[in-house]
Amino acid sequence: MNEITVADTVFFRIAVFYSLMAGVLLMGCKPEKEPRRFLFLGHPYEWGTEDQVDPRLEAFDYEPYEAVWLGGDVCARTGKDPATMDYLDSVFNLERTHWALGNHDWDYGERENVLSRLPSPPYYTVWEDGFCLTVLNTNLFWPYPSTPPQENCADKMAQWQMVQNVADTISESTHWVILHHHALFSDLMVEPQGGDTLRTFNVNPTPFFTTCDSLSELTATWYPELVRVKQRGVEVVCIGGDFGMRAKQFEFQTPEGIWLLGSGINNSVSREYAPAYVTDFGPDHVLELWYQEGRLEWAFVPLGGD
Repeated sequence: MNEITVADTVFFRIAVFYSLMAGVLLMGCKPEKEPRRFLFLGHPYEWGTEDQVDPRLEAFDYEPYEAVWLGGDVCARTGKDPATMDYLDSVFNLERTHWALGNHDWDYGERENVLSRLPSPPYYTVWEDGFCLTVLNTNLFWPYPSTPPQENCADKMAQWQMVQNVADTISESTHWVILHHHALFSDLMVEPQGGDTLRTFNVNPTPFFTTCDSLSELTATWYPELVRVKQRGVEVVCIGGDFGMRAKQFEFQTPEGIWLLGSGINNSVSREYAPAYVTDFGPDHVLELWYQEGRLEWAFVPLGGD
């Protein structure tokens, strides 16, 4: 048996020490996980066509994004021709989209041409590995100051119950992101100094009834549910896509801490023959979002080519 000397022991301890330090340094130099990126597009259709998106979006590089979130009115007559959905699939890859249907997707043409090609139902909630994503169909709402018609009542109630269920059960998510088309809670969007309501969406309906019940006004019934979630420590972010005519982008936080975002493009419209309701001809932007380690951040990025 070989004799172990004091020198051997010291050498061994030094070797172990440096091995451990090397491991710590390697762990410290481990590259941080890349943020997950998402792209939100509102009102992206090309003016003067029924079945095309803005040409800049045809040439856009979607590869860096985990998913494309569509805020509705993707084409001017999305459901008129079944081939339109083939075209949109070639642009966006519909399987990697979340689509909040707009009125141009819902009301013009054959609705089934659109619904049969969607990767998900018209309204739904999914877990996105860290945050909860809800996609609404605001076409089911009644945007007039009159008694809601007794139609599509089961769908309207199911969508409302979905929202209630999320508000009751959400716990592991850091954020609740809600995609929609028409304006939500526009009566809450006021000038910071307490002035008039901000009219930023293409249409800001008030009141807005969400079911067949005449007591189902949107802000009175839905907003308290969102506030309840916020009070439990979950950030709530609503993102609307009926944008681009009166404003290209919008960012507002209510006194209760709910984020209201909006983004839409519109500059394929002819300025010479633009309708009177188109008032914003500023540069078009798209909304980019990042999610990383429980943080959700966003920025309005110039689309270019204006």
